[in-house]
Amino acid sequence: MTTSPHDPPARERPRRSRPVRAGRPPYPARAARTTGVAATVALLAATLVLPTAAAAANGPASDATSTTTAVATATAGATATATATATAVAAAAAADELPAPRLDWTACPFPGAPEGLQCASVQVPVDYADPRGAKTTVTVDRLPATGAHPVGSLFFDPGGPGGSGTELVYAESLGAGLFSAATREHFDLIGLDPRGVGLSSPVRCDPELLNRQVSLFPSDEAGFQRLVERNRELGRSCRRLTGPLLDHLDTVSAARDLEVLRRALGQGALNYLGLSYGSQLGATYAALFPDRIRTLALDGALDHSLATTTLFKDEARAYEDSFRRFVGWCAQDTTCALHGIDVGRLFDELVTAADRTPIPAPDCVRSGGCRSSVTGEDIRLNLQGRLLFPSRRGELALALEQARNGDASAFSSPLATGPADGEANGSAIAIECLDWPTPIRTLADLQRLQGIGRTVAPRLGGASQSWTILTGCVGWPEPVVNPPRPAAVRHAPPILITNATHDPSTAYPWAVHLAGQLPSSVLVTREGDGHTSYLARGAARTRDAIDSYLLTGRTPPPGTVYAD
Repeated sequence: MTTSPHDPPARERPRRSRPVRAGRPPYPARAARTTGVAATVALLAATLVLPTAAAAANGPASDATSTTTAVATATAGATATATATATAVAAAAAADELPAPRLDWTACPFPGAPEGLQCASVQVPVDYADPRGAKTTVTVDRLPATGAHPVGSLFFDPGGPGGSGTELVYAESLGAGLFSAATREHFDLIGLDPRGVGLSSPVRCDPELLNRQVSLFPSDEAGFQRLVERNRELGRSCRRLTGPLLDHLDTVSAARDLEVLRRALGQGALNYLGLSYGSQLGATYAALFPDRIRTLALDGALDHSLATTTLFKDEARAYEDSFRRFVGWCAQDTTCALHGIDVGRLFDELVTAADRTPIPAPDCVRSGGCRSSVTGEDIRLNLQGRLLFPSRRGELALALEQARNGDASAFSSPLATGPADGEANGSAIAIECLDWPTPIRTLADLQRLQGIGRTVAPRLGGASQSWTILTGCVGWPEPVVNPPRPAAVRHAPPILITNATHDPSTAYPWAVHLAGQLPSSVLVTREGDGHTSYLARGAARTRDAIDSYLLTGRTPPPGTVYAD
């Protein structure tokens, strides 16, 4: 999954530091950066669930075996649904046992934040199996509606995982214009930092280990062991510095936190807009608390029923498709800095050369905030973030041209400056490794999956955020606690799902598959490019449909397609 900058406003916003103020909640401080705010939004997933290893090994079945398997599958599915429903009922009951906390709104610890932007925190159980045990902090910020008669509050999660909703709402308070006038008029915006993220008791890890560079595509046993050891040491450092919370950063726990916040707000049923990973969080909430929803908009669908290998395969294919379309745009549009050049060949040569001799990143040398040189592997992995928004295609073309001329700063990875750095931290991998199992145990396993990546994405070789999960969770010391499974949502109000057909991050088939699991949902298809629609420029009709749904609770007709 890719955590990448959103489609930016016309002007950059200053990077904020977070000083602790006297009389204020102890929000975690982050080191200031010289770059603009890189508000995170991305994430991904995959399409049709792969057959189990046993089924694949057994090969074609006889008719009798097929019938037996079908019955067993149906029985297992019914059992899983019944278990999920019982779990949801128990979770709702457990949540209601605790008194609703109080939100005390105070000034936010962001530089230059206007008086109207306020922050509040609640204490939630670290482990919901022990609701009266140790607590952790979850923080939100609130920007009041511009209209005199707001509908209520709208919880917003930008994705990631690891994306900070408070950061984007703060940017909006400075005039970024990320949200539509209609949303601003009718809703108080509530920026959510899920547990372990941003202002919400963030994951803390050893910065030396966060910055230790190892290949995610090792070619020999020594390289594989370096990867495994780095992951193991990093996970142990996160556990040491974060404490028991590291075991409970899964999406189910985060969804229960959202219910605590809804109750604390005291405004009735939930209004929610979740982008990318935020869609997984929203769907999980719907499975747990379907009767407590007013509106639930899931933009850029992540389907948590998928096998991690499927997640990887589908995302790799979608990423390669988006790059291919970028190459086609450059060939046709004279504004592209590389117009008239074989961009695919340029990219291939650039990656090969950078793997042989890393390309300097002089901007990073000056700032100290990112790596001083860039490998071909870095380019393949970091290019994805620059494909998220079509309006930034021109910037990507310039970045490739600069790299060809010896300056690859645009493709450098950020460096952590502390245990909970705002740009390079352990929150994403800590959440991912609790939600998604990796099938990699040996170098041979890794090479087999790498072969799949090369098959579905010959140019990029499977480099993607899903690959960082597959490889980043090898050796991670914490076990998976929220494994993939179908959503079991019953008796929910209308839910809106939106997805682009050429999304480089959340592949379109995921949205189709997720919609099939949510009986009350309607999928609106955006025939176009880019990751998510609400924050993307040029997706006017899709964004209007989301606004209208949030305001009225009514979805467009099933089968709606917009050519945005």
